[in-house]
Amino acid sequence: MKNIFFLILLSCIALTTNTYADKAGKPDNSIDRIVAIVNDDVVTRSELHHSLALTKMQMTAAHTTIPSQEIMRQQALDQLINKKLQLQIAKQIGIKITDDDLNNVIKRIADQNQVSIQTLYNQLSQEGMSVADYRDEMRDQITLQKLQQQEVINHVSVTPEEITLFMHSEMWHNPEASEYRIEDILIPITDAPKTDELSAAKQRAEAVMVEAQQGNKIHEASAQVTDLGWRKLSEIPSAFAEQVAVMQAKEVAGPIQTANGFHILRLTDVRNSSAAPDRKQAENALLQRKFEDAIKNWVSKLRAQAFIQVSSKTAQA
Repeated sequence: MKNIFFLILLSCIALTTNTYADKAGKPDNSIDRIVAIVNDDVVTRSELHHSLALTKMQMTAAHTTIPSQEIMRQQALDQLINKKLQLQIAKQIGIKITDDDLNNVIKRIADQNQVSIQTLYNQLSQEGMSVADYRDEMRDQITLQKLQQQEVINHVSVTPEEITLFMHSEMWHNPEASEYRIEDILIPITDAPKTDELSAAKQRAEAVMVEAQQGNKIHEASAQVTDLGWRKLSEIPSAFAEQVAVMQAKEVAGPIQTANGFHILRLTDVRNSSAAPDRKQAENALLQRKFEDAIKNWVSKLRAQAFIQVSSKTAQA
């Protein structure tokens, strides 16, 4: 139950954002300033604030390094514009999601997380998201999935020759080939750390890293040591995976800063699994790459054909 909210959010398509209410305090919506015009629709300041709050929570849950506030704001605005454009197309071509469609998807999400729908709703409420907001967002998510399937994904395919070439290229990595046992040593920070807190935490992390490199047991009271167990590369948090892929057994790496603090990674062991390179697995990986590229190109065309005007005051939103 502890991370169900994040599992629910991370199971959604990454191209969209929702109207998640920032628990730290909502912006003043008495005058909800328009930050962008997208054809006959708008993006408001409150939407941008909510999108930023959700994005940070998702990145924290995934142990992803959080960029500067300016970069995050621009990314959130771009995602909102892309979402508006796609929903406009979906409306034009008549894509509609019935309540039965929506209920079935929510039930499937609850079943996958082994909870009841009511428990799911209760957890969302505790995190500050209303049932109505969640259902609205999920309806949008399903709409975008159907739109992308119809307009893009159904037109993407791979040939046997492409699969063979991909399997012999440097791009192909069989995620079943190796498993890694990792010890994660975390020096935590608060949600909104001040400069002096960050500096002190980084210094502690650097001292802990020296201890870890010497093979010493970590006794630092402020450090949290977690054995992540045996994991395939695809199962390792994205902030760590690239580093782990080039490490040798017993090697230490870090400090790696994420939203919740500074991490030192100790790769305690590596083992090869018995799984042989799988052609179907390679086909799926190649298709996924093609899907992502095709959707990006399609969204770029939508933006090029649309009327989009961003307020000069957006950076202050």
